[in-house]
Amino acid sequence: MIEEVIVVGSRRRDRSAADSPVPVDVVGGDEIGAQGDSNMDTLIASLVPSYNVSQEPISDAATFIRPATLRGLAPDATLVLVNGKRRHRAAVIALLGAGISGGSQGPDISVIPAIALDRLEVLRDGASAQYGSDAIAGIMNFVLKEDSSGSAFDVKYGTHYEGDGDAMTLSANVGLPLTDAGFANLSFEWKESDPTSRSEQRGDAQVLIDAGNTNVRQPVQVWGAPEFSDDFKLFGNFGLDLGNGMEAYAFGNWAERQVEGGFYYRNPHTRGGVFAGPQIDANGMVVEEGGTPTVKVADLSGDMSGNCPVVRIVNNVADAGGLAAVQANPDCYTLYEKFPGGFTPQFGGFVDDLALAGGVRGQMGEWYFDLSAVAGRSHAEFYIYNTINPQLLGLRNDIPIHYDAGAYTETDRTVNFDISRPVTIGGFWSPLNVALGAEYRDETFEITNGEPNSFYIDRANGLDQQGFGIGSNGFPGFQPGDAGENKSSSVAAYVDLEANVTQDLLVGAALRYEDYEEFGNTLDGKLAARMQLTDTLAVRGAVSTGFRVPTAGQANLRNVTTEFQNGMLADIASLPPTNPVAVQKGAQALTPEESTNITLGAVFELGPANVTIDYYNIEIEDRIAFTSRFELTDADKTALLAAGVSDASSFSSVRFFSNQQTVETQGIDLVVTLPFDLWGGSSNLTAVANWSDIELTKFDPEFTADNRRLQIEEGRPDSRFVLTWTHDQGPWSFMARGRFYGEYYDAPTNDGSVSFYPDSAFLVDVEGSYAVTQDVTVTLGAQNVFDEYPSKNPKGEVAGLVYPEGSPFGFNGGFYYLRARLSMD
Repeated sequence: MIEEVIVVGSRRRDRSAADSPVPVDVVGGDEIGAQGDSNMDTLIASLVPSYNVSQEPISDAATFIRPATLRGLAPDATLVLVNGKRRHRAAVIALLGAGISGGSQGPDISVIPAIALDRLEVLRDGASAQYGSDAIAGIMNFVLKEDSSGSAFDVKYGTHYEGDGDAMTLSANVGLPLTDAGFANLSFEWKESDPTSRSEQRGDAQVLIDAGNTNVRQPVQVWGAPEFSDDFKLFGNFGLDLGNGMEAYAFGNWAERQVEGGFYYRNPHTRGGVFAGPQIDANGMVVEEGGTPTVKVADLSGDMSGNCPVVRIVNNVADAGGLAAVQANPDCYTLYEKFPGGFTPQFGGFVDDLALAGGVRGQMGEWYFDLSAVAGRSHAEFYIYNTINPQLLGLRNDIPIHYDAGAYTETDRTVNFDISRPVTIGGFWSPLNVALGAEYRDETFEITNGEPNSFYIDRANGLDQQGFGIGSNGFPGFQPGDAGENKSSSVAAYVDLEANVTQDLLVGAALRYEDYEEFGNTLDGKLAARMQLTDTLAVRGAVSTGFRVPTAGQANLRNVTTEFQNGMLADIASLPPTNPVAVQKGAQALTPEESTNITLGAVFELGPANVTIDYYNIEIEDRIAFTSRFELTDADKTALLAAGVSDASSFSSVRFFSNQQTVETQGIDLVVTLPFDLWGGSSNLTAVANWSDIELTKFDPEFTADNRRLQIEEGRPDSRFVLTWTHDQGPWSFMARGRFYGEYYDAPTNDGSVSFYPDSAFLVDVEGSYAVTQDVTVTLGAQNVFDEYPSKNPKGEVAGLVYPEGSPFGFNGGFYYLRARLSMD
C-alpha cells in the first residue's frame, strides 16, 4: 500500500488516504503487476479481500466478462472511474451462475493493462450523493500514468502445474513529451492463454461408454478456464499545460479479444428437443413416465405422412434395426445419425472496447473548474459451433454446425462540469471547500440479431410442432424481433462541502439531485466526519443514501440460456418485465434501487504499524435482480407465441428482472501496514482482511427460491484476508503473499441438486526478482505455490464437475511464471 494524494471520495485537492473521513485503499501499479496473472479482475481480487471474482466456466457471456463483487454486492453496485471519470458499462449481462451478481451489468475492467496504472484507489463507502448512480458498494478509480519520459517493456510466460493453460503476455509503457508543456503516456498489452480442464467424465456419459457407445468424447464436458486469443489492449493518457493555470487532458483505450469455452453435453438419449423422443409402453402407446425411452425422429414429409419408425432405447443402446429403418425412409431423419455420441457445443465471442475522454481544467478566478466529456462503447459478438439448430433437420447430415448468434452493444456518454473553491468561514479552522457540479449522461443498449440459421423455424415440416428445439442449440440466435436499441438518460446536479471545523474535526456533506427520463428523480445525501482524538488515533464515519437505476439492458433484455437441472438440460427464457407472460407471472416495470450506507471506523498507530478498521452496513431496497424460474404451461407458451415470441415452444421456464428484494450486507475491513528493516534491507508487511455477512431481509418466496437465496447470501466467502510481505535488498526483491478464503455456498445448478459448502482454503504466492543491470530485471514466481485445490464436489460426477464452480480462487491449481522487464529512463 502506498500513500498518495487521492481524487476519489473528496473534492478537496489536498486530500490523502490517511486523513480521509471514509476508507480509501491506494494500491500502487507496481504492486498490481507483481503477479503471475494478467487479468485485472484476478489481480485486484488477490489484493483487495472485499473484492471477489470466480472463474465462471460454462456461464454464457459471463465467461467473457466475469462479474465481480465488492463488499458482497453485484458489480453494477460499484462505480468504476478512470482518472476520476465514469467508465462505461460492458455489453454483457451476467445470465448464469454468479450468485448475487446474476443479472448484473458492470464495466469490463479486464481491458485495463496493469502496466498503464500509476495506482488504483478503492473507496469502500457509498458515494451516490457525490458521484451518482451505482456508487453503492463503493468506487474503484484507476489512475493512469502521466510520465513524459522513460519506457518499460515486459515479457511474461506462465503455465499451470498440470501442464495446461499456457499464458504469454507482452506489455509496454512509453512516456513521451507532448511539446515541452505536456505528456503522452502510452501503454500496450497483448496476451494469449490456452484453456484448462479439471473435469471428470459425466456419469450419464460413462453409462453410454459402458454400454458400448464408442462415439462419446472423454470427457464430454470441460470445466476450466476458457481460451483467450489475440487479447489486445491499448491505453493512452495525455495532458498539456495551456498556461494561466489551465490544462487540457485526454485519455482513451481500444481493446479486443476472442474468448472461447465449453458448454453442457447433449446426451443422445436424453436431450429434449434434439434427441429424446417420448416414452412408450409395451403396446407402443406414449406414456408420461415409466415407459421405454425412444429416439426422437423427425417427419420431413411436410404433411406428417412419413410414418416414421419408432427407435427404442434398451439398456442404454438405441435399437440398430429401428435406426436402419429410419435411414431407409426418405421422409424421416434423426440426429442420432450425425451425433451418435451426442455433442457438446463450443461457445465463443469477440469482445471489443473503445473509450475516449477529454476536457479542460484549471483556475478561473477564485474557482477551480473541470469540464469534461466521456464516450465509451463495449461490443460482444457471439458464436456457437459443434451444435445444430434442430429446425434445419431437412438438411439431414449437411445441417450447419456453426452459427453467428448476434451481438450486444453498450454505448455510454457522459458530460460533466465541476467547479470548486475554498471559502473562508469565520470560526472554521480551515476554509470551507465548496464544490458544485452538473452532469448529463445517457446509455444505449443494442441487440443485433444473429444469422438467419441461428433462429430459423421450419414451419413447412412443422418441426416446432413436433417438439424440436428452435435456434442454435445452447445459445439461440437473437431474432429480428429482439433486435433494436433501448436508451436511458439523466441530468444531475450536486453540491459537496468539506472543511476542518476545528484542527481535529473534519466534516463533509453532499447532496445530489438526479432526474431520469425513464425512471423519475431522486435526491440523495451524505454526511461524513473524522475526529483526531490523539496524535495516533482518529475515528471516522459516514452515513449516506444512494440509488441505482436499471440499466437499459436490464429493462429490455430478451435471451435464452441452457441450464442444468435435475440431471437434465432446460432452456430458460429471460424476458423483459413488460412481456405479457412476465406480467402474468407478476412482473412490474422496474424502478431504481434505493440504499442506505453506514460506515464507522478508526485509524491508529501501534508502534511502527499503521492500522485502519472500519465497520460497514449497506441496505438496498427494491434491489434489481432476476427472479427464480417460472415453469411454463401450454397456455403460457401459446400466449408467448401470440405475442410474437416465435421460439416459445422450446422454452421450459421463464424469468425476468424485478424489484422484489431487500438485501443487507455488513462487515468489517481491517488494514495493517508495518514497515521494518531486515537483513540490511527494507521490508513491508501488509495485512488486509474482510469479514462480511449478506442477508435477504425481504423477498417474495415465489420470486426467490431457497437455492437462489442461498446463492445470494452465501455465494461468496464470509471471510477473507491477504498477508503480503515485500523485501528489497540490493539488486534483489522478494514477495510472499498468503491468501485465506472462508467457506461459501456453491450451487452449479439452479435446483441445488449438486450444491455443497467447500472448506476454507489458504494459498501462498511467492516471487523473487533480480536486477541483472540497472535496466533489466528478471522475475520468477508462482501463484498458489503449494498447488492447493478447493474441496471436491461429492455430487460432481452428475455434471462432470470435480471442483466448486464458484471457487473465488479458481480450480486450476498452481501456476508458475517467468517475467523479464526492460526499463529505460
